[in-house]
Amino acid sequence: MSTPDYFTSDPDWEAFATKNDIPLPSTTPRPPSAPIDFTQLDFALIRADEATSHAEWAETHSLEEVGYSAKSTTVRARDGADIDVKVSFPLSDRLHARGKDKMSLPVLLVTHGGGWIQGNHTLEELWFLYPLYKRFDLVIVSVEYRLAPENRFPIWIDDTENVLDALLDSPESLLGLDANLKADLNRLILAGSSAGAGISAALSQICRDKGIPINGVILNVPMICDPRHFPVAEYGPSEEHLRSYTQCKDIFMGSDGMIGVWNLIHPDPSSGLNSKASPLLGDVESLPRHLIFVAGQDPLRDEGIAYARKLAEGNVPVSLHVYKGVPHNFGHYWELQATMRFWEDLRATLEKWLL
Repeated sequence: MSTPDYFTSDPDWEAFATKNDIPLPSTTPRPPSAPIDFTQLDFALIRADEATSHAEWAETHSLEEVGYSAKSTTVRARDGADIDVKVSFPLSDRLHARGKDKMSLPVLLVTHGGGWIQGNHTLEELWFLYPLYKRFDLVIVSVEYRLAPENRFPIWIDDTENVLDALLDSPESLLGLDANLKADLNRLILAGSSAGAGISAALSQICRDKGIPINGVILNVPMICDPRHFPVAEYGPSEEHLRSYTQCKDIFMGSDGMIGVWNLIHPDPSSGLNSKASPLLGDVESLPRHLIFVAGQDPLRDEGIAYARKLAEGNVPVSLHVYKGVPHNFGHYWELQATMRFWEDLRATLEKWLL
């Protein structure tokens, strides 16, 4: 079974990586490596450093500059914990300038990436949301779910489900929008990147089972299958375990890190069979339409493509975009041609969905 060459480095990415001292795939053999042992890391320090860098980014990319405002609130989880939620929405002046003084706005429920061990609201803004602000008038509900390893699977999915339930039960109370704005929950879209896309995929299956209508699901480089349980016989060459994980060893944002995350989150591999952990292994019947983005030089590439294929085989409308020869987090680098194509593909599909 032949497969397309999605892996070979995109020349634009190659030039960017070389200029910025980012390692590219080696053309010479390397010694065997082992998955990263995340149990030895200081997560408090990692998250503090990330928060600092994201705060610096936010200072030069304010929401007000693109006509949005934001508020912070909390949702009480079933176990009594407070889940931090950020609600972003268009400013009144922006709407007035567009002749839309009163609007019923689509809602985007967003879950950030970070391997379920780090990440925050700002991560998803710089990776996924910022290109949407100028083009669309949306209510964006971002969930800062509790993280591993302090919290165990499936708490990040439960937290997100709790926020969705609160949104559906009492939108006015949770959102606190201006009097001229209203959330249109008939146009509710789930979205996320990487591990956050895994949450969105799992939540879409939960919503289907609960009878909650979802207008669409956007999965950006989704982390949706424990590689120890990837269904190779169905979605990969039978002579390989998982081609994208094999190709992406020892590269920037490579397989060793991804496997390390799975080993940390699911030390008992059997829990990775749970469809909440691996939505690729779940039931996709009657799911809403999907938009899926995949990077060619990403260990997660094959599971994203496999999920799109499974959805299509299940008669779920799905649009798949594969960006050849760029790494997992290529969307962080706005200068890249692939990132510009990603933005345009995202905006073009969302325009159709929101007609």
